[in-house]
Amino acid sequence: MWAKRVKDLIASWLVGHGVLLLVAPRRRALLWILGPERLRKLTAWYAEHPTLMRLRGLAGVGLGIGLALRQYREPPRPWYQRWFSEHRLAGWLAPLGILVTILAAMMIYRRRRSKQAARKRGGVMPIARVIELSATSDQSFEDAINQGIKRATTTLRNVESAWIKDMNVLIKNNEVRAYKVNMAITFVLEEGEQPT
Repeated sequence: MWAKRVKDLIASWLVGHGVLLLVAPRRRALLWILGPERLRKLTAWYAEHPTLMRLRGLAGVGLGIGLALRQYREPPRPWYQRWFSEHRLAGWLAPLGILVTILAAMMIYRRRRSKQAARKRGGVMPIARVIELSATSDQSFEDAINQGIKRATTTLRNVESAWIKDMNVLIKNNEVRAYKVNMAITFVLEEGEQPT
């Protein structure tokens, strides 16, 4: 009796482990990076190759189902095993149906995860505003640009970029008295903030 219990436990572990490898192969591998250096390297290699992890999962599910079916072939058999043995075609289609169900669940899970990742990555494009300002310096164009950007970043939040539209010099008595830049400052509006 204990042998059957052990086989049952191994079969359920193989099926469960295989399903987890099919659903999240990379996360599952990264979860088990531990032990000696060689084992950690092997586990990290598997994490970098999720297709192989999925194949391992598929093999584990098949092995677990096969082990469970071998164990429960003795009489009295449950109704579903009697039905499968009487209807041979359904017996072949049942594992295919399980595989299709697992693959469909994986596709739904991946699509949902990719939508969540796109939202986190900024899949929804932010809205930005552009304002124009002028800055003047008596030292250089670079100083005028730095003063204008410094003023913009202290006044505005989420400043993203500055475009220098044009640069002029102010002349008085045939000498350059000041350096003037006109710039367009782009800043991203915060969530819920409306452009006016």
